[in-house]
Amino acid sequence: MLVARERSFTALHSQNFERIYRYIAYRINDVDRAEELAGDVFRIAWEKDLPEEPGIGWLVAVARNIVANEYKGRHRQQLLREELQERVKTAAATNDNESDAVAAVLAKLSDKHREVLMLAYWDGLTTVELAESLGCSVSAAGVRLHRARKAFAGMVPAHLMNERTA
Repeated sequence: MLVARERSFTALHSQNFERIYRYIAYRINDVDRAEELAGDVFRIAWEKDLPEEPGIGWLVAVARNIVANEYKGRHRQQLLREELQERVKTAAATNDNESDAVAAVLAKLSDKHREVLMLAYWDGLTTVELAESLGCSVSAAGVRLHRARKAFAGMVPAHLMNERTA
């Protein structure tokens, strides 16, 4: 039974991945992210374990929902950017060198790294909560947090790193 399901799913994926990918890529204008989201469409199709193989209409409906979630995520990122800019202004007003340096590094990070760090450290989310918020697995959230920490550490001025380790 599983072998037949795997074959059927492989055929479904082979026949429809490119169409779903193009559908998503056109709407979000990010080819790398579109590939990831197209994969999510097929992950959902596999997890649903539908009695019949879903058609292109069903796959497009799932893709449409995923694109809508992507837009919501982008809106959250924009709100986080605005909040960060406000915090940078506040930190600058207090003239706290360490806060200024942290804010400056955060501002230089990619949106993805900044969002993960802000959610983990500012909002205090656990890895499980991060995964839920980011719409990914717990292990993927852990990897994203690790990469964001590494990117942050690579940008922190040396004198601050020395103060922390002294």
